[in-house]
Amino acid sequence: MATLPTNFRDALSNIQPAVDEKHAAQAHAEVSKVLTSDAKLQALGISPVLIGSYAREVSIRRVKDVDVFGRLTAADDTLAPGRAMGLFENALRAEYGDRVERQHRSFKVEFPDFDLCVDAVPARPRGKHWEIPNRPNERARWVETNPTRLNDLTTAANKSFTLNKAGIYVPTVKLIRQVRRIWVTDQPGGFFFEIMTYWAFRNEQPNASSHAEYLTVTLEAIADMLPAVAADGLDDPTLPGKKISTKATAADLAAATKQIAAAATLARNALDEEDPCRAAARWRKLLGKTSTGSQVFPLPDYCNADGSRRAAANRATAGVVGGAAQVPAGSDRFA
Repeated sequence: MATLPTNFRDALSNIQPAVDEKHAAQAHAEVSKVLTSDAKLQALGISPVLIGSYAREVSIRRVKDVDVFGRLTAADDTLAPGRAMGLFENALRAEYGDRVERQHRSFKVEFPDFDLCVDAVPARPRGKHWEIPNRPNERARWVETNPTRLNDLTTAANKSFTLNKAGIYVPTVKLIRQVRRIWVTDQPGGFFFEIMTYWAFRNEQPNASSHAEYLTVTLEAIADMLPAVAADGLDDPTLPGKKISTKATAADLAAATKQIAAAATLARNALDEEDPCRAAARWRKLLGKTSTGSQVFPLPDYCNADGSRRAAANRATAGVVGGAAQVPAGSDRFA
């Protein structure tokens, strides 16, 4: 099999959010400082922490929003969600004015210079978990959640599953998110696929020897998982007995099931292909283009886009010097 490790490393670099990471770090640090500087929030033990795909380092181009989880560690059962929302709004508007938009359970702070926003949500403790304001169209109440637990699970998985002594779980999540972006029209979203990737690793315990193989076995596991998820929902690894919410309709899930099955088949064909150029062409089709229109998966220098070898490479392979066949540069057929 042609696993093309260098090309996969370049593909991961191509979907890395790059400059957005610096801007996101600045924005969330600024909002956190505003919250922790407010006297009334200080009295409630304000302790913001970064959550979301950016915090878990699984974002792919580009980072459009950053999530700040505003933990009110000293809050008790008497704190109403409306009161918490009001305190957050006062603190943020005092600093950012009309750049703040009140949402149903959080506040969006626009950073136009960075072309991104920060979503700040208040949270109060609930045993080993947390509670945040409820969704729209429901009575005012708190609902249980535990996003910081997902941060911990992601870190643990990336330590448990390694390739060449480096974590492989996070890179695989990124590649799965990119596949979803190319192959799934809209819903389910990237977070939903991240959770399916978590369960794929947890259930299958993959022990592969390349990025290519990890991506393939994970896609196959997700393809197998989707019909059951469509029928029964996706288990929340942070809250036993709870399901991950999704905007996806039954039709969305059916379409995603079909598309991801096709993507998994393409990945398996690419992984099993012995010729590196034909394999690379298939990986390129699987991973598609970035948000800026460039190809995610770079072809080896000796390959054409259609999976054939360039003429010079063919001549080098066929050439004979001193009675012995010339051997071209490495074909990337290694893990």
